[in-house]
Amino acid sequence: MNPRYLRQGNYVSLIASLIIFFGLIYLEIEGISYALSSTFLLLMWIVWVLALPSFTYYHLTRLEKPKIMDYFAILAIIITLAGLIIATFLREFIGIEIIVAGYTFEPIAGISIYLTANKINKIFSSLFFWGAVIFTAGLPLYLVNFGYVSIIGDVIKMLGIVGLLSLSRKVLA
Repeated sequence: MNPRYLRQGNYVSLIASLIIFFGLIYLEIEGISYALSSTFLLLMWIVWVLALPSFTYYHLTRLEKPKIMDYFAILAIIITLAGLIIATFLREFIGIEIIVAGYTFEPIAGISIYLTANKINKIFSSLFFWGAVIFTAGLPLYLVNFGYVSIIGDVIKMLGIVGLLSLSRKVLA
């Protein structure tokens, strides 16, 4: 494991999680139709672009069970790209559904991060992983005006990332 790349991947993931957090809040306030707004789609494009360096840093970390990360992260990146293209250019809600489908692979890809980060701190790695699971599981709940589950999951994930980052400073110092 290369802790420097793990830390960089976590920084990028934290930035993406913050952007997602604001998008989720707006989506909860404005309703599901906001998902096709230019503002929301711009946020999702930024998050998608951030997935590329995040994946690269995590790949370079030499995670436990790296094939899980490599296969499922690439699958998520490709599927969400297809969804973003459809949502952005065709303004079809099926694009949002495809994005959500792509996000279902995020927690699976995160198993590699979890197994690696678990060696640093079991609590923070669990918060990071289970927050991602809750976030992803909560996304379809926006359809029934209960997006708070996804928002809570994103916050839990960020708490785990911040905790791991605070420990990584001590490890690398």
